[in-house]
Amino acid sequence: MNDTASTPHEIIVVGAGMVAHRFVESLLSRADADVRVTVIGDEGRGPYDRAALTSFFSGTAADELELDRSVFADARVRLISNDRVLRIDRSRRAVRTRSRRRYDYDTLVLATGSYAPRVAVEGADVSGCFVYRTLEDAEQLQEFVARRRRILGRRLRGAVIGGGLLGLELAGALQGMDVDTTVAEHSDRLMPAQLDPAGGRMLKSVAEARGLTVRTQARTVTIDPDESGAVTAVEFQDGSFLRVDVVVFTVGVRPRDELARNAGLDVHPRGGVLIDEGCTTSDPRILAVGEVANFDGRCVGSVAPGYAMAEVAATRLLGGQASFPGYDESAALRLPGVEVASFGDAHGRTPGAFDVVHSDPGAGIYRKLVLSADAQTLLGAILVGDASEYGALRPLVGAKLGADPSAYLLAPGDHVVETLQNDGTYTVIPSVPGGRVTPDALIAIGQIAKDFGLQPSIVDGHRIDLRGARLEQLPRIRQRLVDAGLERCDTPIVPAPTTTSLGSVSIERHPLRERA
Repeated sequence: MNDTASTPHEIIVVGAGMVAHRFVESLLSRADADVRVTVIGDEGRGPYDRAALTSFFSGTAADELELDRSVFADARVRLISNDRVLRIDRSRRAVRTRSRRRYDYDTLVLATGSYAPRVAVEGADVSGCFVYRTLEDAEQLQEFVARRRRILGRRLRGAVIGGGLLGLELAGALQGMDVDTTVAEHSDRLMPAQLDPAGGRMLKSVAEARGLTVRTQARTVTIDPDESGAVTAVEFQDGSFLRVDVVVFTVGVRPRDELARNAGLDVHPRGGVLIDEGCTTSDPRILAVGEVANFDGRCVGSVAPGYAMAEVAATRLLGGQASFPGYDESAALRLPGVEVASFGDAHGRTPGAFDVVHSDPGAGIYRKLVLSADAQTLLGAILVGDASEYGALRPLVGAKLGADPSAYLLAPGDHVVETLQNDGTYTVIPSVPGGRVTPDALIAIGQIAKDFGLQPSIVDGHRIDLRGARLEQLPRIRQRLVDAGLERCDTPIVPAPTTTSLGSVSIERHPLRERA
């Protein structure tokens, strides 16, 4: 894979989505760029904001979703809609389309995006089963719901198969259309790619509180039709079934890489056109950006990394220096009554990382900061129920916090209540497996308390707390507990105080907090 040697004169962009639009916009922002760009899209409309697609169900018109069309008013650009590139002829540097037209290129940019698959089960294509990816998908779903409601004369029942970010957004949209909605997720929690088990449980509770039914560990095995051929039920692996009138599959996306495969470009075994840090494929005349591109063995179905790739590709084509830095998989969900954000190393995979956690089940709030081993640097976070700190925390990933991490966990309206004293220390809770304390464990706990100046306390007759730990002591205390075999294997959230998980050792933050 090599950089393009010089600025190309004829550029063809295959795909007319958000990333293609950003690429052309970035290219043309250099007013002196001596290029001609042809954008070929297979939808019968120009680029639109796919990230805001669910707003279509709440009344946003299709034309309001369109991206800035002034980009295509530039004399250097032409947009060809409702046509599809069927073949890339690399030897002649040309593409051929469904309309039997040929377009020659100096450089080709693949921005074909991805498609939404259905679950591979019997009945997945019966009437009333949909995928959700394009504006056309949204229009067909809305029309079906309205028509089916008239036929049945009652409120409809719907199932969203897949409890990720898109699935929850769509479930909210179905609710807005007065469809009684169940979210079925095969994992043990909602948004498994972004949330830990505790965050997933809290999100399930919050979602159910706003009227959604949530089924986790629910693997779909069959979609049943009625006598008319329309969907009537979903069957799950455990033998249970759900009566439904409409089903939408939101089980991820797959890169549309068939053009690249057929053209002999290097493609990852799991899908996606292989690119280097300059977004160049195995053919130096062909670049790939967005969800069709596979970088470092991965494809990501979100627009932010696609935009970053588009900027890199445009800069490289004009002779500049730029490199794709890798994927930013930050995710944020905002529905009425439901807020979720996840970013950075939210699962704490960095060696030595530990968590500072606040959980308030009564208020439906769960917040977790993932910190470096020295408790100074923010690595990532999960926010459920109240994501108001998302904008402030996300830019801090990789930087020193400069303050006690628990300060970032305070929610608007929270206030501090003094308990022991208002000294900002932590309580560490060693693990005692099975509640059986050995003499060696007692000696180790006592020695740790003595060495770090902590106050041991018996809580509820079955727990030993070590109170008064300072933030900078936590990593060393953790290691001592691990060495003594006193680290928890599965730390529960302690309901009364703010609770912190240090590795798998439970920690409580003081002063205590409660909702105002």
